[in-house]
Amino acid sequence: MFTPGRAIDAFRSSSKFARLRRFARDERGVTAVEFSQVAVPFFMFIFTLFTSCLYFFVVSSLENGMDQTTRLIRTGEAVTDKLTVDQFKEKVCDGAGTMVDCNKMQVWAEHFGDWSAPGLKPHQCVDSTTNTMIINSAKGSDPIATYSGSASDVVIVTVCYKWDFASKLAFFKLGNMSDGSMIMQTSTAFRTEPYPVSGS
Repeated sequence: MFTPGRAIDAFRSSSKFARLRRFARDERGVTAVEFSQVAVPFFMFIFTLFTSCLYFFVVSSLENGMDQTTRLIRTGEAVTDKLTVDQFKEKVCDGAGTMVDCNKMQVWAEHFGDWSAPGLKPHQCVDSTTNTMIINSAKGSDPIATYSGSASDVVIVTVCYKWDFASKLAFFKLGNMSDGSMIMQTSTAFRTEPYPVSGS
């Protein structure tokens, strides 16, 4: 027997199912939900890529400055021009460009008689006991020739740089120092040309 109450209940239940079906088919928020799931990994990837590019750019800048300046030692110009330790370091920094802070750079030049000389290796940048960058104790007013030797010597030039940006990275630890910074090191070895010794 048909009653108005049952008809109303049936109508209400069918309306509920209809609303549920419409809700299940509604895809208006799918894009926002999907983006929220991939946004954090995506931006972490972008930040990591940017940091890696910046790291290699700074290293390349240091190598460029070192390569340009060590030519002055190789050809004897540093000796004939009587460059000091501070002047040599400044030229390395100028060649590296504006991305490099000169106050956070250390430069060593060491000379040896031949390629088989004992101790022929790049200078160490980090003190293993204190985990800090080693500071060059040479006087800035000393002639660079005191450390780079003379004609036909084997010379090793080492550049160490304290990259503080590594301590500011939020997602991963790139620094190798106790304060979170990173020590970058680049070295080159060569034999100086047989330039006239009288130029010294």
